[in-house]
Amino acid sequence: MPKKLSAYQKKLEYNNAYNRDNYRSFSIRYGKESEKKIIRWLEKQDSVKGYITGLIEADMEKQKAARKSAAKKPAARKTAKK
Repeated sequence: MPKKLSAYQKKLEYNNAYNRDNYRSFSIRYGKESEKKIIRWLEKQDSVKGYITGLIEADMEKQKAARKSAAKKPAARKTAKK
């Protein structure tokens, strides 16, 4: 006979399943001594997720613009030797 779950356990299982199906998690670890500056900088931000997301989105736009620019450039022409 299966074990009966409490209301809390049911909610926890539901939340865990929902998160597994709808989110992707990334984790970054910084060394307290070797990366002090980065840790201090991130701790000053109002939202670390928002800050990092903004950096990624800006880089994505930069990459997109670079690809468009490269696609618009005409191929270099080779000149015939006389």
